[in-house]
Formats: sequence, C-alpha cells, structure tokens
Amino acid sequence: MGLFDLFGKKKKAPKSGKPKSKAKKTSGKKAHTKNAKGNTSKRYPNGRTLETADKYLPIIARKSKDPKEERRIIIIDSNRRDELAVVRFSTKNQPNTTALPTYKKGNKKASYFRHFVEIQDNEGNAIKVDGKRFKENSRRDDLTPDELKKVKNTVLYHVKQSQTNREAIQKLKDGRK
Repeated sequence: MGLFDLFGKKKKAPKSGKPKSKAKKTSGKKAHTKNAKGNTSKRYPNGRTLETADKYLPIIARKSKDPKEERRIIIIDSNRRDELAVVRFSTKNQPNTTALPTYKKGNKKASYFRHFVEIQDNEGNAIKVDGKRFKENSRRDDLTPDELKKVKNTVLYHVKQSQTNREAIQKLKDGRK
C-alpha cells in the first residue's frame, strides 16, 4: 500500500533524523520598528508646497517694498504637531537664492528657492496649514525626492546661513519656543 492506507489518507513520511527548527516563520512582513523619520508630521509630507502671501511670513530687512500676494513655499521638515519648517520659492534670481531648474510647476516659470528656513509666521507663531493664511497645494505640485534633497542639502549645509537653518530645524523638533 505504500504511503496510502486503505482510506486514501497520506501517511506521515518517516523522520529523517534532522531536528526541525523551532524558529517562528514570518509572513514576509517586517516587524514593527520605529519610524526612521520619527518626529515628523504624518499629514504634510516633506516636499509639499503651500500657497501664502508675503505678509504672513517674517519680514526680511532688505526686502522689496511690494510684498507678493501669492507665494509658494516648500515644506522641508515638520514635527508631530504639524508645525512646519519652510523655504520660500522665488521667480527671480536674487542674492541668497539657488535655481531649481527641474521644477516648473505652478507658475510655469524658472524657480529659485531662498536660503532661509522659516519656522515662524509674522506673529511669531509656528507655521501650520490653516486653509486661510497657509493653504496646501495639490500633490501634483510636490517636489520630487531629488529636488527636495537638493533644496535641503543646499539650505542646511552649503550656504552662509546653514548653521542658523540647522538650529531652526532643531528648535522645531525640540518644541522650544
């Protein structure tokens, strides 16, 4: 009869002498580990663009006399309370700006970004998306990961203000006022 008995059931094969591993098999999913980013907003991803007006952002001393009614800003970092660190976009090549030639969404013009990280609005409060002063743009206007990497790398490591910018990011993450 071999491996089958009278009722058509398969008999167990004889043990080969090797002990079976007692290790628990996984279903291919990784065990839950701490998020690598940790202290970031789950609602607003880095690279998302926002729409605002210059009057809601801190004033720069040598700034032009006519503030823009519409300005795009990029989220480069955030914390769990959805407070944002942003960098301003510009359409003009001015001092303290760097070109971002691959990004032409929104206004279809050449884009430049400022070298300053902003974590507070004009009133000294944390920057948050509220739908009135800071409005979220659609996903199609997001920066690509390569563009975001260039912006962050430039602003945090390759400009005169990089130390101040890193301190601002640290202040945002720590939650200090």
